[in-house]
Amino acid sequence: MTSHSFFINHVSITSVLNHPQAPPTSVPPSHLKGANHYNFGEAIFGKCAQAIESFFEREGRLENTSDVSLAKQIRAYVYNHDSRKKYVATATDYLKKKQPDLGVDYDVILVGAGIHAAIFLYTLRKKNPTLRVLIVEKSGAICATFFRLGDALVLNSPTFSKVGLNANVFEGHFIQVSDFDELVEKPFPTAKHLYELATMALFHADADILFDFEVEDVKKVHGGYSVSSKNKIVNAGSIVISNGMGDPNKASFKKDKWSKKTINADDFISSCYADEQFENCIKGKRIAVVGDGDTANCVMEYLLPLVYPNANYGFYRDAPFLPEHVYWIGQRAKNVQDFGLKNKHRYCHSGGLVEFFWHGEVPFDLPADLWRETKARITCVPEKLVSLAHKADLLALTTEMTCLEVDLVIDCTGRANALSETLLLNNYAFLKGNVVFYGGHWDEDLDQFVISPVSHTARKIACQLIDERIFLIGSACPPQELIDDKEAMDGALKHLEHRTSLTNSKWSLEHTLPRSAAFANMFADTLTDSPCVSERRASSES
Repeated sequence: MTSHSFFINHVSITSVLNHPQAPPTSVPPSHLKGANHYNFGEAIFGKCAQAIESFFEREGRLENTSDVSLAKQIRAYVYNHDSRKKYVATATDYLKKKQPDLGVDYDVILVGAGIHAAIFLYTLRKKNPTLRVLIVEKSGAICATFFRLGDALVLNSPTFSKVGLNANVFEGHFIQVSDFDELVEKPFPTAKHLYELATMALFHADADILFDFEVEDVKKVHGGYSVSSKNKIVNAGSIVISNGMGDPNKASFKKDKWSKKTINADDFISSCYADEQFENCIKGKRIAVVGDGDTANCVMEYLLPLVYPNANYGFYRDAPFLPEHVYWIGQRAKNVQDFGLKNKHRYCHSGGLVEFFWHGEVPFDLPADLWRETKARITCVPEKLVSLAHKADLLALTTEMTCLEVDLVIDCTGRANALSETLLLNNYAFLKGNVVFYGGHWDEDLDQFVISPVSHTARKIACQLIDERIFLIGSACPPQELIDDKEAMDGALKHLEHRTSLTNSKWSLEHTLPRSAAFANMFADTLTDSPCVSERRASSES
């Protein structure tokens, strides 16, 4: 295959998280968009415009579109979270009821109905509304992972709505997460907010989505490709893979796949947040958390009251329910410096996970008794898990040097995208194009981030299999190769002094979403002029 020092202490942690401030606003704020931003994309509403107008009529909110554009009416309506929930439900219902024509020869098959598919299709449709695009989605939901996690998962990409700094900009769309009322005060959106944004964008692009279609085979046929799943086959001239980082790694360590005492992190987080009875699986139990990355950090925030009441960061419990003990397998940090240097801002604020690694006499933000009880219930095991086996009603874990017995194992060891990994076994190359980043940039003279889009030329924006019309975008690409170290690192605080973007993370939407939009613009130009598209259309019409 071919392909082309920060020392943390109490004072520095506080100063790192001095968020930009501005007066509160009671109406949808406008920033990062021009004066005519309300009209972005309105021309591509297509048939869904009728559904939107019908929705507003039912709500008693429809105004004359010659006086107030439909896009402006939508943006004002979805600012409120309750109104947005109803609008997203209507959008979902509309998209699910559409019946794509499997007999059509499509211009593009888009694999995955997530956030990158949404920005790709929206941008593509703005450029050329006549292109025939079919999205195939293996689940029954739009943006399935974010939909399932909802408010349970707080993202590491901030949106400082009051001052306009936004690492989650959806380029060209007339609605942004910074337009949501909950994010006027909270700096970090949840998975729910990105799910809502993706659903609205797909709705406004009048997307055709074939749900419950898991790609099993891709074959090259005359003039294009066939993609099959069970007893269904669809054809297109090009394929764009946009199915993200994949599913939780089911085979991350040796275990009994039928065990009811193991759970992956996604299932644990969503259940812990939404199921009031789920605390029975946690309270008074011995639990092993396997992994030391962002996912494990999120799980730890749920297991223990480490984000004591801090509405800005997500998790608040009136009555915390504590496990008997938690073994954090793979966590090698010995102190606040070790943990802080490796991790991102969201886990290092006062009242966050960094509290556990603080060995001073008093905590930063937690009540002292709760802090001491929390610390007493966690043991870090800085070793790799070797095996797992049943032992009566318990699970016996063996690490490199330790044997443990626990009631529950939470697997936080990563994700796998089998489709993209298989495709990338072929030779591939990176496509380059011009990208605009909207997260803001560091101004050396002002010594702060400023709200000014930055344009970059000749940046890698997508993968293409050599001699094929098969492309990969977003997290389906290998991010370590897609984004170089000069642009972003891993978001850890150890790189803070050399940060060039708001998140400084190759995995953040700040760096990946603009690439998908840039590729869509490039792709639209090449696809429109493609002889094979013209040939297949002429053949279909005849």
